[in-house]
Amino acid sequence: MSDSTKQKAREKLFAITKKIGYPDKWRDYSHVTIVRNKYFENVVSAAANNFQYKLAKLGKPVDKTEWFTTPSTVTAYNNPYANEIVFPAGILQSPYFDNNADDALNYGGIGMVIGHELTHTFDDQGAQFDKDGNVKNWWTPKDYEKFKAITQQVIDLYNKFTVLDSIHVKGALTVGENTADISGVAVALDAFKMTEQGQDTTRIGGFTPIQRFFFSVARIWRVKMKDEYLRYWVNNDPHSPPMWRVNGPLMNTPAFYSAFNVKPGEMMYLDNDKQIKIW
Repeated sequence: MSDSTKQKAREKLFAITKKIGYPDKWRDYSHVTIVRNKYFENVVSAAANNFQYKLAKLGKPVDKTEWFTTPSTVTAYNNPYANEIVFPAGILQSPYFDNNADDALNYGGIGMVIGHELTHTFDDQGAQFDKDGNVKNWWTPKDYEKFKAITQQVIDLYNKFTVLDSIHVKGALTVGENTADISGVAVALDAFKMTEQGQDTTRIGGFTPIQRFFFSVARIWRVKMKDEYLRYWVNNDPHSPPMWRVNGPLMNTPAFYSAFNVKPGEMMYLDNDKQIKIW
């Protein structure tokens, strides 16, 4: 980014609304009827309530306090239309965050997720919205072309990744999430290095703070799924399969190489000139 684009990016960054834990105004579910052993009726009741909830919004101003997920849901999201990032209570628990854990684990866990959501503000989609959530170009043409060239590198790299031996990750489908993953790890690692533990070398369990940071990045994406679902995932989900949400970003993180002495010829090695640095 040139100085003029960076200034717009900073304005957008500082204008982000942060929603953490739970909403100030709780949604009313009193009209939903739940009866044991009546699954279909329960679904219909919930759907009818949701329809009325949406219908009631007609003709009214946008409610900027609204959440698009429940507090108990294990997720996080970036909403470019409102320039907001949201972290429900459901994700603010282990393995993402543990108040009793050391900084390495928390920065590699929830820190990576926070960095990921922040980066969505400037990814291939977020870059199209200004600080107020309007579709508006705020990049210089030259800067945006350079950005598109880097995201093309992300697409090309992830196209090479395979699952189930022969199925390839779809780089174009997942480019936004992959961009946020690569940059999310970088942001979290930079933040961790500013902490006391991040500047220390004291080992815990035989591992350095930086190694524990990377262990935590891997730990939050531990997922088991059937091969049939994995095939569906690759073709339909804008996120890469969990394995590549770990290996992809770490292959592009120089500190990972020094932390684990990764050598040429090993599976997670990329030549220095092929490692992608987005920001």
